[in-house]
Amino acid sequence: MKKIILFLLVTLFINVSAQKKIVLRLNHFLNDSTFHYNENFDLDGVQNYYTRLQYYLSGFEIEYDGGQISLLPNTYVLASGHITNYYLGDFSVSNVEAIRFDVGVDQIANSGNTTNYTGSHPLGPKSPPMDWGWPSGYFFVTTNGYTDANNDNNPDTPFELHALGDQMLSPIDQINVNPVNSNDTIYIDLKVNAERFLSGLNLSTVGVDHSSSTNNLLMCNNSYSMNVFESYNIISSSIESPKNNNYIFMDYTLAFAPTINYHFNSNQKVNLKITDINGKVKLYENNLPSEGSYFPLKEFATGIYIVTIDNGLEMIYKKFNVVQ
Repeated sequence: MKKIILFLLVTLFINVSAQKKIVLRLNHFLNDSTFHYNENFDLDGVQNYYTRLQYYLSGFEIEYDGGQISLLPNTYVLASGHITNYYLGDFSVSNVEAIRFDVGVDQIANSGNTTNYTGSHPLGPKSPPMDWGWPSGYFFVTTNGYTDANNDNNPDTPFELHALGDQMLSPIDQINVNPVNSNDTIYIDLKVNAERFLSGLNLSTVGVDHSSSTNNLLMCNNSYSMNVFESYNIISSSIESPKNNNYIFMDYTLAFAPTINYHFNSNQKVNLKITDINGKVKLYENNLPSEGSYFPLKEFATGIYIVTIDNGLEMIYKKFNVVQ
């Protein structure tokens, strides 16, 4: 009896110890240059820039350890152009060989509601919103920015495409990967060719479109027809010097309390502080992730503010305006 118990304990230990975290790393690019908001990129000979890029991924399938398949039916990712790392879960695997997923949200989840989830869950309430209420559902892909409509090399015509509807779900074919194994974590690296979401669209005429339009359907379908997602070897690829990659970007979709998008190359936790122009502290948060989007849960009076983010070694800051 003791031998059986010992065997079960050893087996349990082996199964638990064999589990590894799987992290999806989405390395966003614009024409093979590292993705940045408010930075011009060429698309079909026209200059454009993004002010917002967000999209959902669901329906994950992982191929591992010699062709075994694991489905991840309740795993969702809300991806943003400035965020790289997305935790998919812990699994008893040694190596990952391929990944498959859908761009968008499956029909069951899309018929639900953000109130079914916490704010930290990808399907929970977001600010700026990632849904149009129900029955309309989630925005599968959102692209905001500006395009050069008059060919003066100055993108100043706005576009805002937010795709709605179950028909927008776009399946991505299996992508064979060469993951990076680091201690207890497997990193799956993909290259995201972000400009290709907009291929074939006349951005000078799309305007503000929150619907199930043909333009939005084309944008979503571009994710597979234009190979937006590709395998990526982060070790052998040329990457910009880390010292140039820490940044803050303000999204003024909700002007009374803009969303603060930020990124640090280091994985250390960061502290965020907002002061008014006179240095009076209005908000302070600590132990935040090294990259993400922060929305202040309070309104600010009209005025000039400064947000400062630091990780103990490096500090970045940005001034922003609030107009009530």
